[in-house]
Amino acid sequence: MTRDEFKILVKAMKAVYTHPAFIPDQDAFDIWYEMLKDIDYKTASFAIKKYMQSEEREPSVASIRKQAASITEHDSELNEMAAWEMVQKALRNSIYNFEEEFKKLPTIVQKTIVSPRQLYEWAIMDNIDGNGWNVMQSNFMRTYRAEQAREKERKKLSPDVLRIIEKATKNIKLVEEK
Repeated sequence: MTRDEFKILVKAMKAVYTHPAFIPDQDAFDIWYEMLKDIDYKTASFAIKKYMQSEEREPSVASIRKQAASITEHDSELNEMAAWEMVQKALRNSIYNFEEEFKKLPTIVQKTIVSPRQLYEWAIMDNIDGNGWNVMQSNFMRTYRAEQAREKERKKLSPDVLRIIEKATKNIKLVEEK
């Protein structure tokens, strides 16, 4: 979103939230803009409208990011049963083509499975009984729900903050490897 678009949103918020301490000056405007600029204007506008209609208190940067994340998550959310069905379909062709099948899966399903090799390991389990498949399905779905929760939290953060976290995580791994 551009500064001019954000200025329009701030005018709307200041019309509703008239307390003088709410985005009181240019410095506050600059900080708010820096924290929200990665959200596209349409999503930010809808998130702010939704917030203003459902909450009594003045919004915070976090509350607007949370609203924006909830709006965009419904567009791309895949339920756990549909995700498991995708995995089952990939398993049918994964003995010889596990890497290609893994690449076809949505990113969140890939993160749940962890690696193409895991897909292969599941595919070669030919002597597994019906109960074993139920256990595998249950474990996948539990892990998938946890991955969805992590993804929801990541969507609340700006790309700048995510890069800092990623860099810190890499540095921790490097220290642990030494």
